[in-house]
This record gives sequence, C-alpha cells and structure tokens, in this order.
Amino acid sequence: MLAPQCATGPDVPGPRRRTPWWRVLAVILAVLLGGCSAPEQPSPQRPAVSSAVTPLADGGTTPAQRRVVTDAATEVREITLAGTSRSYRLHISGLPAEGAGWPLLLVLHGKGGSAARMERYSGLNEAADARGVAVAYLEGRHEGWAAAPRPTRLRPDPESDVDFAGAVIDELIRTAGVDPDHVYVAGFSEGGAMALRLAAERPGWFAAAASVAGQLAGPPAPVRPRGPIPVLSIYGDADPLRPIGGLAGVPERTPEIGKEPPMPTQSTAETVAAFREAGGASRHRHEDLPATAPADGTSVSRDTWTNPGTGLQVVSVIVHGGGHTWPGGDFRSPARTVGATSGQLSAAETVLDFLVHSRS
Repeated sequence: MLAPQCATGPDVPGPRRRTPWWRVLAVILAVLLGGCSAPEQPSPQRPAVSSAVTPLADGGTTPAQRRVVTDAATEVREITLAGTSRSYRLHISGLPAEGAGWPLLLVLHGKGGSAARMERYSGLNEAADARGVAVAYLEGRHEGWAAAPRPTRLRPDPESDVDFAGAVIDELIRTAGVDPDHVYVAGFSEGGAMALRLAAERPGWFAAAASVAGQLAGPPAPVRPRGPIPVLSIYGDADPLRPIGGLAGVPERTPEIGKEPPMPTQSTAETVAAFREAGGASRHRHEDLPATAPADGTSVSRDTWTNPGTGLQVVSVIVHGGGHTWPGGDFRSPARTVGATSGQLSAAETVLDFLVHSRS
C-alpha cells in the first residue's frame, strides 16, 4: 500500500490547472508545521477495506489511436478485501451530470480479458465523458468472474466478486463524491453475465444494468432476479461461442478462452423475461432500427418492455448477424472465432444512453 499523501481536496482527478506559487508555498508550510491529517476511517457499518492509488504509468494502455483522447486521468486503484488485494481503473473527466455527485458506472471485462483492454477498446470512456459519468473498470481474478453462485476450482468463493463490487462502490461513495442513487453496472461476455448477476441479486445497489453478449447463469446454479431493476441486453443472434438460445453444456471444439470452461447459461430470451417479470414490465414495443453505417451483413432490432405504473424498462437489442462481440468496438478478436462485429450500433453509446436515462 502506498503511504498516505497530504491532500487539500477529494481524491479524484479534476481539470488541469496551473497552481499559483503562493498556494504551493502555503501547502509546504502547512506540511512542515502541522503534518498530514489522519486518513478518513471507514464507516463502522461497512466492511473495513484498505486502498492505494498508483498513477497510470503503462503507455500501452492509452485508448486506441483512432478514438478521441480526453484530458481525463485514469488511476489504477487497489483495494484489500478479506485479505485479498483487488484492483480497478478509475476514469473521471469533466463535470458530473447531476449536482448530487458523480454518477458511477462499474464495468466488467470479458473472460480472458482485462480492465485495461476493456477501457482501451470499448469506447466507454468517451461515451461516459460526454455524459459526466465516472467509470470504474474492475479487474477479474484469473481473467474472469464468478457469474454463477457455484464454487469452482479457481473461484472457491463465488461471493467474493459480489463483495468486490460492493467494496468499490462503498469506497468511491466515501472518497470520490459518487452519488449512491446513480450507480450503474455493465459488462461484456462473462463480465456481462456477472453484471446481470449483480443486478439480479443486488438490485438495490444499482439504478440500472446493461449486458453485452452476456446471459444469466443457468442450471445447476441458476441466477434469478430478486427485485425490479431496469436492464438492457445487447446480443448477437449469430454468436458462435455462446448461442442466443443459451448454453446447457460445453459444445465440442469450443475455443479455449480464459482458464475455466464456459458456464451454463439461460437463453437471452429467458434472461430478458426474468427481468421483465421482476420489474412488472408488461407493455411491449418492437422496432427495426435503421442502418447507421455502410452495409456489413448485420442489422439491429429493439424490443422494449415498460412497467405502465413506474416507467421501468427492460430492453432487448438483437444484432442480427452479429457475433460474440462488442458492437462498434475495436476488440481485436478474429471473426472466425467470435463472429461479426456490427458497425450499425455503438454498444458504448447505447449502454450509456440507457443507463443514465433509466429510472426505477
């Protein structure tokens, strides 16, 4: 853990300003005469965690060249939970969208991926910056997540990832000015399945959730929603790795991704239906969306279910001809393995638009 640093404001990056010489001198004199104040202690109602912040130093983790590079800083933060060190990448730019504090989006990478890769290729930083949303990219253990509540060899404690997400939320509410009423979660592939598990089992933690190429875990350890929450699902109907109809077992010749075999999942339709029922979303509308890019063999449709009383929405976006991919992203996975990446939709823009406009 890094030693505590003296600070005159919250531990979040802000607009880059030139500090006047007299302010620098005042801070130095204050340190010499009075020393640093004691770090803030966690609330006794929350589990004790320790954290450290290290500057982003790896030049190879900057956004892909063709994307707009913002002036935001990304910090790599470490948090210790139950004796285990976990890390996440915190990206904040501009001003919060709402006066109460920063809306926060937790992002979960896919199996075999990483937080840095998710940040680099998804386009979520730019979409979040435009909407005044802070983003925390969580790092999975062994390149994956406990998206099903069943112990495995690499994940003997499937609740640890749930606890990790909760600890990050608690820490950022306490130290970074995050608005607890506007916390969201989203993920891709196994990270999408983990985001759906968090939404299902901890709906009170989040204002909304989104999943790209992810489905709820199926038997023998199915995940079922415990309460209402707005949810967006984006799924390719030509997914060769995890079919839109679900995965009851591991198909023959399944490519090795990550360090564990694929988990069984419910179908995308069953996943969406589970959240619809939990949220009382019964009013239905179907739309075939117009093409927004040159023809690439894919098209997009959207089904929206709304609760007539509360306005809660559950949305299913189907990418026809799309594979196990992040639409509009730059993930460098071969099409022969994951299928086609649609250019007719920006998953980053679609996810952020849904999340920040959702109300439960």
